[in-house]
Amino acid sequence: MARILIAEPYPEVRELLSLIVTRLGHTPVVRRAGEAPPEVDLLVAEPGAPGTLELAHELRAAQPALPIVVVSFLPQPPTWTALDPAAYVLKPFTVVQLEKAVESALPVRRSTAA
Repeated sequence: MARILIAEPYPEVRELLSLIVTRLGHTPVVRRAGEAPPEVDLLVAEPGAPGTLELAHELRAAQPALPIVVVSFLPQPPTWTALDPAAYVLKPFTVVQLEKAVESALPVRRSTAA
């Protein structure tokens, strides 16, 4: 199970993203204003949200290999292209599109059980 940070300004879209992440068996994480960035396994971000680019840079500074899935109405801006996101999903998206983007972005997890 992965911890997935959702950086989405619209509450209804944020709730939908959280439901999809939960349905996939992962834990959605929502950062509150003023909180330090949490340690997560994936960032799902709307580039138009205030402070999201700075958040992505903070997370990448702490976790250089952190995958990012960008979800937006607009074409990918160069500032986000430079972050080399694992996927770029255009809104409106289907549930299947987002599920595939999230699952393909997450690193393969191997069980350590013998």
